Amino acid sequence: MRAISTAYLWDESLLEAANARGENYWFAWAHDLFESIGAQAVALPPEALHNPAALAHLSTLALPGLHADYLTDDQRQALAEWVHAGGLLIGMATEGLDEIFGVDSDGRIAGLGPWEISAALRFTDGDLATPLYHPDMPDQEMLTVGDVRLVTLDGADQIAALNDTEGVSLGRPAITLRRVGEGYACLFTFDLAHTVWAIQQGRPIEGDWVPDGYLRSSDGMIVGDRDPAVPFTDLLVNLLRNIVALTGQPMIHQLPALDGACADALFFWGGDDEALAGAQMVASDFMAERGLPYQVNIMPRDGQFTVSTEEFARMRENRTEPSLHLNFIDDYEHPLHFTREDLQAQVRLYREVYGETPVCTVFHYLLWCGWTEPAQWLREEGVLADNSRFCSNVPAINPLNLCGYAYGTSLPFFFRLGPDAANERLDFIAQPINAYESGYDREANQLAVEPMYRAIDNAAFWHTTCNMFYHPVCINAYSSCRDAIDEALRYIDERGIRAVHMSNAEITFWWRARSAATISHAREEAASVSFAIECDWDTGYVATVPVPCEAMSATINGEHAQAEVRHEYGRWWAHVALAGGSHEVVVRW
Repeated sequence: MRAISTAYLWDESLLEAANARGENYWFAWAHDLFESIGAQAVALPPEALHNPAALAHLSTLALPGLHADYLTDDQRQALAEWVHAGGLLIGMATEGLDEIFGVDSDGRIAGLGPWEISAALRFTDGDLATPLYHPDMPDQEMLTVGDVRLVTLDGADQIAALNDTEGVSLGRPAITLRRVGEGYACLFTFDLAHTVWAIQQGRPIEGDWVPDGYLRSSDGMIVGDRDPAVPFTDLLVNLLRNIVALTGQPMIHQLPALDGACADALFFWGGDDEALAGAQMVASDFMAERGLPYQVNIMPRDGQFTVSTEEFARMRENRTEPSLHLNFIDDYEHPLHFTREDLQAQVRLYREVYGETPVCTVFHYLLWCGWTEPAQWLREEGVLADNSRFCSNVPAINPLNLCGYAYGTSLPFFFRLGPDAANERLDFIAQPINAYESGYDREANQLAVEPMYRAIDNAAFWHTTCNMFYHPVCINAYSSCRDAIDEALRYIDERGIRAVHMSNAEITFWWRARSAATISHAREEAASVSFAIECDWDTGYVATVPVPCEAMSATINGEHAQAEVRHEYGRWWAHVALAGGSHEVVVRW
């Protein structure tokens, strides 16, 4: 029997030292990295590295960017023996273990700053990495943030090649993998946690970085003028999933179950009402006729909303989620650093008028200031999420038909606070916009479908989420907007995509439930993996298990269960759909 569980080294003194310098401890995002792939990693204290019994309970261990002298000889020996016996060791710019990783040190690229792109990389390995590329976007570059170790191969294989920021090859690997006995040692020559955190959450917005006269979420983007159609961090996280899958680690799928099976994609629909009376109900009725959930973000103007309480209730009957569109445009001078009092006054006005707290907000013009402050202020008022991370680095005020991942991801994620708050995770979710008024040309009032098709195809290929953002005023005013939504549904059906549809509020609740889900007591024996799993989601969820072949079977709580096997991203995956709650699962091959 072999235990299967994932951990990351957590040394509180490293966090405290970084925070004392006024810096983020970027490896704090390791928890979020593993949660994003559904692996639910635990923090391992440094003293456990001296304990072979503690290591024996692990199948995967991730290390931060440790200095070469951090580990003792005894700890290095314990890690080497653990890897040789079947463990997966993942280093993130880690020094002092080059022999285990199968590399030789050759210097480093010094990071230019905590939110500056330092290098690029391309996947090269045909088993683990290149199958993650979308067929229409082969050989895309990913990005790194912070220091990058320069190494040469000495027994390891190259998974990704390192380039400079202009895409020129540096003749070095960016990611390596070495088979060591029964186990593996994988080295990211850069800090993967830092890279993903910095790109997704963005830099603090203290000035008008994208000079349009406003402080907006786009001022936090750090990908610069690089192609926002590339999901820079999602590709790296998906590679991490493939690497962890080498251990047989069961994971919780990023999509909920659909009719007792695994879904292909999740689309969530919403838009801003711009305080145009009447447009909200037209849009809500239209979406309800299509069987779609929808969120209408209601904007205050002169201290009032144009949606009546009767319309509010009718929208709810349509499965339309009303929410708040925060307005710091009317009667404000810009660039504006709005305050806690400014923001909370609008939340309280909404609560006073409608008798409830919005679940997921959006800022008019996608305004933002500071780093996590607006998220903190909203959470203080009971708000759980915000949908103001835009899909493109185009600085236009009212663009059209844009699809992409300018924050590197299509997936929701939780904010983390700065060094003054010990980089704690804030119980508040960012929801990136991926497809903005997509599928039509407003000026010509006709369909323009290619960007929308691409967004739908990408969501289905990576089995991910996609925010479809359509303003009620556009649904009301443009027949081509309505046609685009109909065409999106037709295309999803034509492609045979098993799609879950949600509002912004619904995906907030799903992501919170998935975050709270657990996998425990996982073990492999006699060509099988067994584990306990729990997720509180009414329509069900999916356990995904890497398996060595197509032929497999599954039981849930001792009863035979249907399971779907897919060959994707270079390997076989078994998907077991589960009803909400706790279960004991066994997958055999």
